[in-house]
Amino acid sequence: MTASKVRWGIFGSGGIARQFARDIRFSKTGVLAAVASRRLENAETFAKQFPGTRVFGGYRELAGSDTVDAVYVATPNILHKQHSLTAITAGKAVLCEKPFACDAAEAREIAEAAAAANVFCMEAMWTRFLPVIADLKRRIATGELGQAVHLEAALGFARAETPGDPITDPSLGGGALYDLGCYGLSIAEFLLGPFQLEGGTVERSKSGASRTAAFVLRHARASGDAVSAISVSHATQMSNTLVLSGSKARIALDAPFIQARYATAAPVSFAAAGKNRRSFKSRLANSPYGQRLKRIGRMILPGHTRISAPFPGSGLQFEIDEAGACLLNGATASGIMPPEATISVLEALDRLDGAQASTS
Repeated sequence: MTASKVRWGIFGSGGIARQFARDIRFSKTGVLAAVASRRLENAETFAKQFPGTRVFGGYRELAGSDTVDAVYVATPNILHKQHSLTAITAGKAVLCEKPFACDAAEAREIAEAAAAANVFCMEAMWTRFLPVIADLKRRIATGELGQAVHLEAALGFARAETPGDPITDPSLGGGALYDLGCYGLSIAEFLLGPFQLEGGTVERSKSGASRTAAFVLRHARASGDAVSAISVSHATQMSNTLVLSGSKARIALDAPFIQARYATAAPVSFAAAGKNRRSFKSRLANSPYGQRLKRIGRMILPGHTRISAPFPGSGLQFEIDEAGACLLNGATASGIMPPEATISVLEALDRLDGAQASTS
Protein backbone atom coordinates (compact mmCIF):
# COMPACT_ATOMS: atom_id res chain seq x y z
CA MET A 1 0.00 0.00 0.00
CA THR A 2 1.40 3.36 -1.03
CA ALA A 3 0.88 6.62 0.81
CA SER A 4 -2.21 7.41 -1.28
CA LYS A 5 -3.38 4.21 -3.01
CA VAL A 6 -4.89 0.91 -1.93
CA ARG A 7 -4.40 -2.12 -4.21
CA TRP A 8 -7.63 -4.11 -4.47
CA GLY A 9 -8.10 -7.76 -5.26
CA ILE A 10 -11.57 -9.07 -6.12
CA PHE A 11 -13.02 -12.43 -5.09
CA GLY A 12 -15.50 -13.27 -7.86
CA SER A 13 -15.99 -12.24 -11.46
CA GLY A 14 -19.76 -11.73 -11.76
CA GLY A 15 -21.82 -8.61 -12.41
CA ILE A 16 -21.16 -6.78 -9.15
CA ALA A 17 -17.42 -7.56 -9.42
CA ARG A 18 -17.35 -5.97 -12.87
CA GLN A 19 -19.29 -2.98 -11.57
CA PHE A 20 -16.70 -2.54 -8.80
CA ALA A 21 -13.88 -2.79 -11.34
CA ARG A 22 -15.49 -0.18 -13.59
CA ASP A 23 -16.14 2.26 -10.75
CA ILE A 24 -12.71 1.98 -9.14
CA ARG A 25 -11.35 4.25 -11.88
CA PHE A 26 -13.44 7.06 -10.35
CA SER A 27 -11.97 6.35 -6.91
CA LYS A 28 -9.41 8.68 -5.36
CA THR A 29 -7.70 5.99 -3.31
CA GLY A 30 -8.17 2.63 -5.02
CA VAL A 31 -6.54 0.76 -7.88
CA LEU A 32 -7.52 -2.63 -9.26
CA ALA A 33 -4.70 -5.15 -8.84
CA ALA A 34 -6.03 -8.70 -9.03
CA VAL A 35 -8.98 -11.07 -9.44
CA ALA A 36 -9.73 -14.67 -8.51
CA SER A 37 -12.79 -16.70 -9.44
CA ARG A 38 -14.24 -20.15 -8.89
CA ARG A 39 -13.13 -21.00 -12.41
CA LEU A 40 -9.79 -19.80 -13.73
CA GLU A 41 -11.23 -19.10 -17.18
CA ASN A 42 -13.77 -16.72 -15.63
CA ALA A 43 -10.99 -14.75 -13.95
CA GLU A 44 -9.02 -14.67 -17.19
CA THR A 45 -12.03 -13.35 -19.12
CA PHE A 46 -12.53 -10.72 -16.42
CA ALA A 47 -8.89 -9.61 -16.62
CA LYS A 48 -9.17 -9.13 -20.38
CA GLN A 49 -11.90 -6.55 -19.73
CA PHE A 50 -9.67 -4.76 -17.20
CA PRO A 51 -6.09 -4.81 -18.56
CA GLY A 52 -3.35 -4.91 -15.96
CA THR A 53 -5.37 -7.05 -13.56
CA ARG A 54 -3.39 -10.02 -12.26
CA VAL A 55 -5.19 -13.38 -12.34
CA PHE A 56 -5.01 -15.88 -9.49
CA GLY A 57 -6.12 -19.50 -9.67
CA GLY A 58 -7.63 -19.49 -6.19
CA TYR A 59 -8.93 -17.20 -3.46
CA ARG A 60 -6.26 -18.16 -0.92
CA GLU A 61 -3.54 -17.44 -3.46
CA LEU A 62 -4.87 -13.96 -4.08
CA ALA A 63 -5.30 -13.27 -0.37
CA GLY A 64 -1.73 -14.36 0.28
CA SER A 65 -0.21 -12.14 -2.40
CA ASP A 66 1.88 -9.15 -1.36
CA THR A 67 0.60 -7.33 -4.46
CA VAL A 68 -2.82 -6.87 -2.81
CA ASP A 69 -3.74 -4.71 0.19
CA ALA A 70 -7.48 -5.30 0.41
CA VAL A 71 -10.08 -7.77 -0.85
CA TYR A 72 -13.53 -7.02 -2.20
CA VAL A 73 -15.73 -10.10 -1.65
CA ALA A 74 -18.16 -10.32 -4.58
CA THR A 75 -19.08 -13.99 -4.45
CA PRO A 76 -22.60 -15.41 -3.76
CA ASN A 77 -24.07 -14.59 -0.33
CA ILE A 78 -23.63 -18.15 0.93
CA LEU A 79 -19.84 -17.76 0.53
CA HIS A 80 -19.41 -14.33 2.13
CA LYS A 81 -18.41 -15.66 5.54
CA GLN A 82 -15.93 -18.20 4.17
CA HIS A 83 -14.28 -15.78 1.78
CA SER A 84 -14.14 -12.88 4.24
CA LEU A 85 -12.41 -15.15 6.76
CA THR A 86 -9.99 -16.32 4.07
CA ALA A 87 -8.91 -12.73 3.45
CA ILE A 88 -8.81 -11.82 7.15
CA THR A 89 -6.68 -14.88 7.99
CA ALA A 90 -4.19 -13.68 5.35
CA GLY A 91 -4.11 -10.25 7.01
CA LYS A 92 -5.99 -8.49 4.22
CA ALA A 93 -8.59 -5.78 4.73
CA VAL A 94 -12.12 -6.80 3.67
CA LEU A 95 -14.93 -4.98 1.91
CA CYS A 96 -17.73 -7.56 1.66
CA GLU A 97 -20.69 -7.08 -0.65
CA LYS A 98 -24.12 -6.82 0.95
CA PRO A 99 -25.64 -8.69 2.61
CA PHE A 100 -22.48 -9.01 4.67
CA ALA A 101 -23.42 -12.55 5.72
CA CYS A 102 -26.35 -14.96 5.64
CA ASP A 103 -27.29 -14.20 9.24
CA ALA A 104 -26.23 -12.18 12.25
CA ALA A 105 -24.24 -15.04 13.80
CA GLU A 106 -22.03 -15.23 10.71
CA ALA A 107 -21.60 -11.45 10.73
CA ARG A 108 -20.45 -11.52 14.35
CA GLU A 109 -17.94 -14.26 13.56
CA ILE A 110 -16.47 -12.20 10.70
CA ALA A 111 -16.35 -9.01 12.80
CA GLU A 112 -14.71 -10.80 15.73
CA ALA A 113 -12.11 -12.39 13.46
CA ALA A 114 -11.27 -8.99 11.93
CA ALA A 115 -10.98 -7.39 15.37
CA ALA A 116 -8.72 -10.20 16.60
CA ALA A 117 -6.51 -9.87 13.52
CA ASN A 118 -6.59 -6.05 13.76
CA VAL A 119 -7.59 -5.69 10.12
CA PHE A 120 -10.19 -3.44 8.50
CA CYS A 121 -13.56 -4.98 7.67
CA MET A 122 -16.73 -3.33 6.32
CA GLU A 123 -19.98 -4.23 4.59
CA ALA A 124 -20.20 -2.80 1.08
CA MET A 125 -23.53 -1.05 1.66
CA TRP A 126 -22.74 1.41 -1.13
CA THR A 127 -25.94 3.49 -0.75
CA ARG A 128 -24.78 4.84 2.63
CA PHE A 129 -21.87 6.59 0.93
CA LEU A 130 -23.69 8.36 -1.91
CA PRO A 131 -23.40 12.18 -1.91
CA VAL A 132 -27.18 12.64 -1.85
CA ILE A 133 -27.42 10.46 1.29
CA ALA A 134 -24.68 12.51 2.94
CA ASP A 135 -26.68 15.63 2.08
CA LEU A 136 -29.85 14.15 3.56
CA LYS A 137 -28.00 13.16 6.73
CA ARG A 138 -26.73 16.73 7.06
CA ARG A 139 -30.22 18.20 6.64
CA ILE A 140 -31.55 15.95 9.39
CA ALA A 141 -28.71 16.98 11.72
CA THR A 142 -29.23 20.71 11.11
CA GLY A 143 -32.96 20.47 11.78
CA GLU A 144 -33.96 21.49 8.25
CA LEU A 145 -36.64 18.77 8.22
CA GLY A 146 -37.80 19.53 11.73
CA GLN A 147 -38.60 16.47 13.81
CA ALA A 148 -38.10 13.37 11.68
CA VAL A 149 -41.41 11.50 11.72
CA HIS A 150 -41.58 8.88 8.98
CA LEU A 151 -39.39 7.11 6.45
CA GLU A 152 -40.93 5.11 3.63
CA ALA A 153 -38.82 2.98 1.30
CA ALA A 154 -39.98 0.65 -1.47
CA LEU A 155 -37.53 -1.43 -3.44
CA GLY A 156 -38.65 -4.02 -5.94
CA PHE A 157 -37.09 -5.44 -9.10
CA ALA A 158 -39.01 -8.20 -10.88
CA ARG A 159 -36.73 -11.21 -11.16
CA ALA A 160 -37.76 -14.73 -12.13
CA GLU A 161 -36.88 -17.34 -9.56
CA THR A 162 -34.22 -19.59 -11.06
CA PRO A 163 -32.34 -22.50 -9.45
CA GLY A 164 -28.66 -21.62 -9.21
CA ASP A 165 -29.31 -17.87 -9.33
CA PRO A 166 -27.52 -16.39 -6.28
CA ILE A 167 -30.03 -13.53 -6.21
CA THR A 168 -33.18 -15.66 -5.91
CA ASP A 169 -32.09 -19.17 -4.92
CA PRO A 170 -32.45 -19.57 -1.12
CA SER A 171 -29.85 -22.36 -1.07
CA LEU A 172 -27.30 -19.74 -2.19
CA GLY A 173 -28.49 -17.10 0.27
CA GLY A 174 -30.82 -15.47 -2.25
CA GLY A 175 -34.31 -14.02 -1.84
CA ALA A 176 -35.79 -10.53 -1.70
CA LEU A 177 -35.60 -10.27 2.09
CA TYR A 178 -31.80 -10.38 2.35
CA ASP A 179 -31.00 -9.17 -1.18
CA LEU A 180 -33.13 -6.01 -0.98
CA GLY A 181 -34.39 -5.74 2.59
CA CYS A 182 -30.91 -4.94 3.86
CA TYR A 183 -30.92 -1.68 1.85
CA GLY A 184 -34.01 -0.19 3.48
CA LEU A 185 -33.07 -1.36 6.97
CA SER A 186 -29.51 -0.08 6.69
CA ILE A 187 -30.47 3.34 5.34
CA ALA A 188 -33.23 3.73 7.94
CA GLU A 189 -30.71 2.92 10.69
CA PHE A 190 -28.18 5.34 9.21
CA LEU A 191 -30.61 8.25 8.87
CA LEU A 192 -32.80 7.76 11.95
CA GLY A 193 -30.65 5.74 14.32
CA PRO A 194 -31.11 2.43 16.18
CA PHE A 195 -34.44 0.74 15.68
CA GLN A 196 -36.85 -1.79 17.10
CA LEU A 197 -38.54 -4.17 14.65
CA GLU A 198 -42.27 -3.72 15.28
CA GLY A 199 -43.52 -6.38 12.88
CA GLY A 200 -43.58 -7.57 9.32
CA THR A 201 -44.58 -10.25 6.87
CA VAL A 202 -42.78 -12.31 4.25
CA GLU A 203 -44.38 -13.87 1.16
CA ARG A 204 -42.51 -16.95 -0.08
CA SER A 205 -42.53 -19.07 -3.20
CA LYS A 206 -42.99 -22.84 -3.05
CA SER A 207 -39.21 -23.25 -2.94
CA GLY A 208 -39.10 -21.18 0.24
CA ALA A 209 -37.53 -18.13 -1.37
CA SER A 210 -38.66 -14.79 0.04
CA ARG A 211 -40.33 -13.01 -2.87
CA THR A 212 -42.01 -10.03 -1.18
CA ALA A 213 -41.67 -8.60 2.33
CA ALA A 214 -42.91 -5.60 4.29
CA PHE A 215 -41.96 -4.50 7.78
CA VAL A 216 -42.14 -1.59 10.22
CA LEU A 217 -39.41 -0.16 12.45
CA ARG A 218 -39.60 2.25 15.38
CA HIS A 219 -36.69 4.58 16.07
CA ALA A 220 -36.46 5.99 19.61
CA ARG A 221 -35.06 9.51 19.24
CA ALA A 222 -34.50 12.30 21.72
CA SER A 223 -36.57 14.63 19.51
CA GLY A 224 -39.44 12.14 19.31
CA ASP A 225 -39.91 8.65 17.93
CA ALA A 226 -39.89 8.04 14.18
CA VAL A 227 -41.33 5.17 12.14
CA SER A 228 -39.92 3.46 9.05
CA ALA A 229 -42.10 1.44 6.68
CA ILE A 230 -40.12 -0.71 4.25
CA SER A 231 -41.25 -3.02 1.46
CA VAL A 232 -39.20 -5.13 -0.95
CA SER A 233 -39.94 -7.57 -3.74
CA HIS A 234 -38.54 -9.83 -6.43
CA ALA A 235 -42.10 -10.59 -7.57
CA THR A 236 -42.86 -7.15 -9.03
CA GLN A 237 -41.45 -3.76 -9.90
CA MET A 238 -41.92 -1.20 -7.14
CA SER A 239 -41.55 2.59 -7.08
CA ASN A 240 -37.97 2.21 -5.76
CA THR A 241 -38.21 5.53 -3.97
CA LEU A 242 -37.38 6.68 -0.47
CA VAL A 243 -39.24 9.52 1.24
CA LEU A 244 -38.22 10.98 4.59
CA SER A 245 -40.89 13.19 6.16
CA GLY A 246 -40.36 15.63 9.00
CA SER A 247 -42.45 18.25 10.77
CA LYS A 248 -41.04 21.03 8.56
CA ALA A 249 -40.18 19.36 5.26
CA ARG A 250 -40.01 16.09 3.38
CA ILE A 251 -37.34 14.85 1.00
CA ALA A 252 -37.96 12.31 -1.77
CA LEU A 253 -35.01 10.53 -3.36
CA ASP A 254 -35.32 9.82 -7.06
CA ALA A 255 -35.69 6.20 -8.13
CA PRO A 256 -33.87 3.99 -7.68
CA PHE A 257 -33.00 5.43 -4.28
CA ILE A 258 -30.15 2.95 -3.78
CA GLN A 259 -28.31 4.78 -6.57
CA ALA A 260 -29.90 8.23 -6.26
CA ARG A 261 -28.22 11.27 -7.74
CA TYR A 262 -31.11 13.68 -7.16
CA ALA A 263 -33.82 14.41 -4.61
CA THR A 264 -36.62 16.93 -4.06
CA ALA A 265 -37.26 18.78 -0.80
CA ALA A 266 -40.74 20.18 -0.17
CA PRO A 267 -42.19 22.12 2.76
CA VAL A 268 -44.83 20.59 5.02
CA SER A 269 -47.99 22.67 5.55
CA PHE A 270 -50.35 22.00 8.44
CA ALA A 271 -54.09 22.56 7.95
CA ALA A 272 -55.74 24.92 10.44
CA ALA A 273 -58.21 23.41 12.92
CA GLY A 274 -61.69 23.17 11.45
CA LYS A 275 -60.55 23.74 7.89
CA ASN A 276 -62.05 21.51 5.22
CA ARG A 277 -59.15 19.27 4.26
CA ARG A 278 -61.00 17.88 1.24
CA SER A 279 -61.19 21.12 -0.66
CA PHE A 280 -61.12 21.19 -4.47
CA LYS A 281 -57.48 22.18 -4.31
CA SER A 282 -56.73 19.18 -2.07
CA ARG A 283 -58.63 16.77 -4.30
CA LEU A 284 -56.82 18.10 -7.37
CA ALA A 285 -53.44 17.82 -5.70
CA ASN A 286 -54.05 14.17 -4.89
CA SER A 287 -55.49 13.22 -8.26
CA PRO A 288 -53.33 11.56 -10.97
CA TYR A 289 -53.51 14.79 -12.98
CA GLY A 290 -52.46 16.83 -9.98
CA GLN A 291 -49.55 14.51 -9.24
CA ARG A 292 -48.36 14.94 -12.83
CA LEU A 293 -48.54 18.72 -12.48
CA LYS A 294 -46.51 18.46 -9.29
CA ARG A 295 -43.78 16.54 -11.04
CA ILE A 296 -43.68 19.06 -13.88
CA GLY A 297 -43.72 22.06 -11.59
CA ARG A 298 -41.36 20.98 -8.84
CA MET A 299 -38.66 23.35 -10.01
CA ILE A 300 -40.92 26.38 -9.80
CA LEU A 301 -43.25 25.59 -6.87
CA PRO A 302 -42.61 27.88 -3.89
CA GLY A 303 -40.44 26.23 -1.28
CA HIS A 304 -39.52 23.24 -3.41
CA THR A 305 -35.81 22.59 -3.79
CA ARG A 306 -34.12 20.27 -6.24
CA ILE A 307 -31.09 18.57 -4.68
CA SER A 308 -28.46 17.63 -7.22
CA ALA A 309 -25.53 15.33 -6.44
CA PRO A 310 -24.52 13.65 -9.73
CA PHE A 311 -21.57 11.32 -10.11
CA PRO A 312 -19.99 9.17 -12.82
CA GLY A 313 -20.33 5.41 -12.92
CA SER A 314 -22.57 3.38 -10.65
CA GLY A 315 -21.54 4.92 -7.33
CA LEU A 316 -19.36 2.20 -5.82
CA GLN A 317 -16.38 4.55 -5.82
CA PHE A 318 -17.62 6.22 -2.64
CA GLU A 319 -17.52 3.02 -0.56
CA ILE A 320 -14.12 2.26 -2.10
CA ASP A 321 -12.84 5.65 -0.95
CA GLU A 322 -14.32 5.24 2.53
CA ALA A 323 -12.52 1.92 2.91
CA GLY A 324 -9.38 3.46 1.41
CA ALA A 325 -9.44 6.43 3.77
CA CYS A 326 -9.82 4.11 6.75
CA LEU A 327 -6.92 1.94 5.61
CA LEU A 328 -4.64 4.86 4.86
CA ASN A 329 -5.42 6.34 8.29
CA GLY A 330 -4.91 3.05 10.13
CA ALA A 331 -8.58 2.56 11.11
CA THR A 332 -10.02 -0.96 11.36
CA ALA A 333 -13.68 0.10 11.10
CA SER A 334 -15.77 2.76 9.37
CA GLY A 335 -17.78 5.34 11.28
CA ILE A 336 -20.32 5.42 8.45
CA MET A 337 -20.76 1.64 8.17
CA PRO A 338 -19.63 0.14 11.50
CA PRO A 339 -19.91 -3.61 12.18
CA GLU A 340 -22.53 -2.96 14.87
CA ALA A 341 -24.92 -1.49 12.30
CA THR A 342 -24.41 -4.42 9.94
CA ILE A 343 -25.15 -6.89 12.73
CA SER A 344 -28.28 -5.06 13.92
CA VAL A 345 -29.71 -5.10 10.38
CA LEU A 346 -29.04 -8.83 10.02
CA GLU A 347 -30.61 -9.49 13.42
CA ALA A 348 -33.81 -7.84 12.19
CA LEU A 349 -33.70 -9.78 8.91
CA ASP A 350 -33.18 -13.01 10.86
CA ARG A 351 -36.28 -12.28 12.96
CA LEU A 352 -38.34 -11.62 9.85
CA ASP A 353 -36.92 -14.69 8.12
CA GLY A 354 -37.86 -16.90 11.04
CA ALA A 355 -41.32 -15.42 11.50
CA GLN A 356 -44.53 -17.04 10.25
CA ALA A 357 -44.70 -16.43 6.49
CA SER A 358 -47.15 -17.34 3.78
CA THR A 359 -46.27 -19.49 0.77
CA SER A 360 -47.79 -19.16 -2.67
